[in-house]
Amino acid sequence: MHINTKRATHTDAALLPDIYNHYLGKATLDIKRRDTDFFIEMIEKLENREMMLVAEKNGELAGYGILKKYSWKMGYIHAGEISIFLGELFTGQGIGKKLMLELIAQAKKWEYRHLVSRIMAKNKGSILFHEKLGYEMVGIQKQIGFANGEWEDVAIMQLIIK
Repeated sequence: MHINTKRATHTDAALLPDIYNHYLGKATLDIKRRDTDFFIEMIEKLENREMMLVAEKNGELAGYGILKKYSWKMGYIHAGEISIFLGELFTGQGIGKKLMLELIAQAKKWEYRHLVSRIMAKNKGSILFHEKLGYEMVGIQKQIGFANGEWEDVAIMQLIIK
């Protein structure tokens, strides 16, 4: 098994909707299907100290991760947010871990100190994944989201980079 990661390009953007749209209302509170143009625009709008990585396993796009600023407010300059999405057939293979560790390493180089991940509280697998990588639970935002006709709780997890 060979996993390669690289910065996302416009070419990669064509494959990202299939991964992302699978999770609508299940692992993201986004409920609108996204297309290639959405991801091209996302890649183009990344600012300094932000990046999107894609992971390929044996030449096939397996997933992606994003490191973004937590807020535009300057008091949050050392805070970032990471999200990881994997193709259905690529979970549990170390790909998410590789993406996360590379994004954390880059965050450290960019002098982030605090990383946040927002996770649908019912997504126990993602919560456990983050805990294994050193994230801790900050709290649960009760009924903050609405998807598929149901109110959803969101877990807030954080990692303090040392």
